[in-house]
Amino acid sequence: DAPKDEARKPVTEGDSSSAPPKKDPLGGVGAPMAKQVVLGMDYNINVHAAWDDWKAWSAEMAPYWTEDMIYDFGYVGPWDFGRAHGLREWFDGEHMHYNRALPDCQFTDFIRAATDTTCTSVSYGLARWEAPYAGVPPPASKPWVRVRDLDFYLVEGDKIKINWCIIDVVDMFMQVGYNVLPPPPMATDGYLAPKAMDGWPAPLSANVDPKATAASEQVWRAALHEDYRLHAGDARWWSESMVWYGPGGVGTAHSSREYSTHWLRPLHSAFSNLTMAIDMVVCEGPYCGAHFYLHGVHTGPWLGEEATGKRVSIRCGAHAHIEDGKIQEGWLIVDLPLAFHTLGVDLYARARELAVAAS
Repeated sequence: DAPKDEARKPVTEGDSSSAPPKKDPLGGVGAPMAKQVVLGMDYNINVHAAWDDWKAWSAEMAPYWTEDMIYDFGYVGPWDFGRAHGLREWFDGEHMHYNRALPDCQFTDFIRAATDTTCTSVSYGLARWEAPYAGVPPPASKPWVRVRDLDFYLVEGDKIKINWCIIDVVDMFMQVGYNVLPPPPMATDGYLAPKAMDGWPAPLSANVDPKATAASEQVWRAALHEDYRLHAGDARWWSESMVWYGPGGVGTAHSSREYSTHWLRPLHSAFSNLTMAIDMVVCEGPYCGAHFYLHGVHTGPWLGEEATGKRVSIRCGAHAHIEDGKIQEGWLIVDLPLAFHTLGVDLYARARELAVAAS
């Protein structure tokens, strides 16, 4: 055996044999803290780490969340797992329900913008719909579906405190022929990635100019204010050649005129005294997002429903790609099951009836 003083040689200058290998932080060099935290957590979601084992799953996830964390999912009717307080409630509710209905759903993030305390992502998931989702059974063929998804995160230090998440349930239903709303006024192109080389997902933080972030946020806040609070309807912050991927039941706009004609004007015609409450606005480089609620009185027809006179809550997650002072591309998901619930309409019940009729 070698003598002890030879077996354990001291590390000399330039000798990195016992030092940990250097590597970039999650999100790359320059990634804001919130982006790094969310990417670390999201890895466990995307690889379905111990997804059905509470003890192992919680051990993987706990380092990324505050003890009083909130996971705020979209409206799911009587299943009531939309807003979870704490990891266990999330695990027993939305997490297990979603993963049983759409097992091994593989998500692709194409936008992830962040600051040190906020983060947002725009994604789509690919999965077979294999078991009932919120009581709605899949077609017998258990088809592949594309799940439009968005998330907003509030981060405290290096842990996530709140995660707002919405999927476009109406669009998923439409893909399999469960048309719970009238035909959309515009054709649907999908939920496509930005037409830009800004990184994947966009933007690459190291390539972001803080001045561009500030300019984008100014445009984005102005657009939100005029489109929703001022009821302007002329979409003046949107490029004439913009593309807007609207929610299920509305479709894809290929001009600011189409966006105004088929989304803004019908919205403002349908709801009186419309107000807006914003939970979060986050921008990084040319990409911005906002999670907000619209509240108003339903006094005109909207998405096939005649006026009810009821006060309605419309939960929205919106994103934008901004260049040259104009919004070039936009993405919007609306929690339509929640909005219709406040109108007194159960979209999940409609979908179940359609599923039974098709079986």
